[in-house]
Amino acid sequence: MGRAITIAVEGCCHGMLDDIYAQLLTKSKNMGKQVDLLMICGDFQAIRNVTDLECMACPDKYKQLGGFYRYYTGERVAPIPTIFVGGNHEAGNHMRELYYGGWVAPNIYFMGNSGVVKFGGLRIGGVSGIYKDYDFVKGYYERPPFRGHARSSMHHVRSYEAFKMMQIRKPLDIVVSHDWPQNIERFGDTEGLLRRKPFFRQEIEEGRLGSPVNALLLERLRPAWWFSAHMHSRFEAQVGAQNVLINGKWPDIAPYNQHESTVSQTMKNQDEIVIGDLSDDDEYIPAAVSSRPALNLPPPKNSTGEPALTLDSLSDTDTDTGKDTDTHQQQQPKNTNYRTCKSATLANVNSVPDQPEHKVSDPRVPGRATRFLALDKCLPNRKFLEIIDIEVEDTTPDNAYLQLEYDPEWLAILRMCHPYMPLNESPFFPPSNQTKLSEMAPSFPAFPDAMLDRELAWVHSNVFRHGRVFIPPNFVPMASVPPPGTPDSVSFGLAANQSGGNRGGRGGRGGHGGNRGRGRGGHFLPRDIPWEGQRPSVINPNPQTGELCKMLGIQDNLTQRRY
Repeated sequence: MGRAITIAVEGCCHGMLDDIYAQLLTKSKNMGKQVDLLMICGDFQAIRNVTDLECMACPDKYKQLGGFYRYYTGERVAPIPTIFVGGNHEAGNHMRELYYGGWVAPNIYFMGNSGVVKFGGLRIGGVSGIYKDYDFVKGYYERPPFRGHARSSMHHVRSYEAFKMMQIRKPLDIVVSHDWPQNIERFGDTEGLLRRKPFFRQEIEEGRLGSPVNALLLERLRPAWWFSAHMHSRFEAQVGAQNVLINGKWPDIAPYNQHESTVSQTMKNQDEIVIGDLSDDDEYIPAAVSSRPALNLPPPKNSTGEPALTLDSLSDTDTDTGKDTDTHQQQQPKNTNYRTCKSATLANVNSVPDQPEHKVSDPRVPGRATRFLALDKCLPNRKFLEIIDIEVEDTTPDNAYLQLEYDPEWLAILRMCHPYMPLNESPFFPPSNQTKLSEMAPSFPAFPDAMLDRELAWVHSNVFRHGRVFIPPNFVPMASVPPPGTPDSVSFGLAANQSGGNRGGRGGRGGHGGNRGRGRGGHFLPRDIPWEGQRPSVINPNPQTGELCKMLGIQDNLTQRRY
C-alpha cells in the first residue's frame, strides 16, 4: 500500500513569492494539511539585481525588482520546498547559469530548460519556456550581453529539449510546463474557458492555442498529472488513455506577418494589464524562418546509415572531482572518479541484457489518463493556487525521503544526448539512423533501449552505487544584490513610468500591491534608485552546474564556451 504526497501548485509567480507563501500557509492551515512540496509553473522572475532586470523579456515599464532577492540573500527562507520551471518572463542570464537545473535560493529549485527529479516517490518532469516556431529548431546561439530579441528567444523552447524529453522510457507522475499543450482545451469545458477568455476564440478555432511541443510530449509521456500556467486562467481537462490531442499529421502554423503582433488586438484582456508572451523585442523575426511549419525539424545531418552516436565517440578524458562532493544526507560515494567512458569501460560495469537493436520502450502506463490543471497568476480573487494529494507507491515510512533527488534515467539521457547539444543558430540535427517514434513525430528519433541502458549502467555504477542520491544543498550566492530594505517596486530607472505606481492604487504589475510597495494608496514609490553594482556582460559560471557536469563527465557548454 502506498501513501499520499501533498503538493501545492501555483500558476504564474511574477515575483510574488511573499504573497504566494502567505496564501499557501493560510490555505494549508485552513485545510488541516501539511504541504510537502510547492510547484510553480513559470514566470518565476528570480531577479537579483539590475542586470537580471535588463535581461528579463518584457517591456521596461513592467520591470520591477520584486522580493526574490531577499530569499537569494537568506534574509527570508522558503517555508516549503519549492520547484519551478521557467516561463517567458525570466532573468535569462540567471536561468542560463542553471541550464541543467539548480538552486536559485535555499529550498527553491529551478528544473532547468528541461529536467526530471524525484521527490518522496514522485517522478516529476519539467519543461521551461514557450513555443515559437521561428526559434524552435535553433541551437543556443544567444551570447551575453543579452539584448534585443535574445532576451525573448532565450525563453523559446528548443527542439533539443523536446528531443531529450522524448527519450524518457519510465513513467512520470507529473509534468510541469509554462505553456499549455496544444488542443488541451478540447478535453475540458471549452465554452467555460471562452466565457472567461473570449479573446482565445480565434486561436482555439484554428487549433493554435497552446504549444504543439507540449502536446507531442503529452502524447509520448502521458503522466498522471500535467500542470501549466501562462494563459492566466484556471482550467481543468482530462486526456484519456486512448485519446489523442491532434488527429493525423501535425498542422502547419500560419506564416508570421512581421507587420503584425503575434498576439492580435482581439486577444487582449481589457480587464488587466497584460504582460502576455510578448516583449518589447518580439517584433523582430528572422525572415528566413518566418514560415517554418510546426515541429518540422530538418533531416538528420548524417544520413549515411551509420549510427550517429557511438560509445567510442564519447570523450575518454578523466575528470576527477578534486574533492569530496558529499553533503548533508547525500548518499553519493566519496572520492568517486567521475569520468566519461568508452565502450571498453562500459563493458566492465553492470552488464546490459541483449535487446532488439531498435527497441524503444513506451513510458505510458496502460489505461492511465492524464489530468491537466492550469492556474492563474497571483492576484486577488484569482484561482492561482491549489493543494492536491497524490498517491505514490513508495512505501518509505514517515518523511525520510521528502527531499529532491536525482533521477538516474534523466542523468543517463543527459549523457547520451550531450554530444548533440546545438550551440549556434543553425538548426538542431537529431541523430540519424535511430528509431522513429511515430508518424506523428518523424523528426524526433529515439535511441534504442540498449543504448540508454548502457548509459544507465554507467550512472548506477558511478553515481548511484550506494542507492538514492539527493540533490546537494550546494547553493552559493554569486551576484550582487540591493541593500536591505530596497522596495520591491524599484526599477533602477528602467521603467518608462518613473513616478512609481499609479496614484489610484493599482500597482506597477497591474495588481493590488498590499503593503509591499506595489502602488498602494498613491504613495510615491522610488523606482529610479541608482544601481551601483557591476553590470557584467558575461554569464558567471555557476558552481552547481560545474559540479553536475563533472559528476556526469560532460562539458558546461553554455558558460564555459568562448563567446
